[in-house]
Amino acid sequence: MKALKKAGVAIGAGAMVVGGFTVLPAQAAPTSTQIDRYMAAVPHGEKLSNNEISYEGGQVRVLMKSTQASCPRGWYCVWADSKHRGAMAKWSTTAAHCKKFNFTKYWRDKVSSYWARGGCESNNYFLKDKKKYQPDPYEPFKGKKDYVRYNDRYDYAARGL
Repeated sequence: MKALKKAGVAIGAGAMVVGGFTVLPAQAAPTSTQIDRYMAAVPHGEKLSNNEISYEGGQVRVLMKSTQASCPRGWYCVWADSKHRGAMAKWSTTAAHCKKFNFTKYWRDKVSSYWARGGCESNNYFLKDKKKYQPDPYEPFKGKKDYVRYNDRYDYAARGL
């Protein structure tokens, strides 16, 4: 089973309304130091820029700063912050190749929002939290959610309950 690789640097900021539009403050640009620290914690990645790391031949990506626009069709994306902000992990999969993704130690218990745009069967893919001797809390991993049900608790994504 492949591990999902991801780093997290969150920026909290308020929003203001200008001319009827909600304007979110720009996120600070990530630094090479942030990427280097993440790559030291989760090795075997390829640094694509000061914001992005690629793993598993490009099938798994990590962005230090992102928005929902960073999640293309065909990918499953999870963010460390609510409302699709901050650090993001994404992986590509198809219905024929829908597999379990264990989050790395770094990403466990950090998922706060998601957008499921991948190819797995939408009624049979879930975010799950591993709990010994208890039922695993889970959430259907479909659509787009600004806030997850069990904030900062998920450890993996998989098919079936």
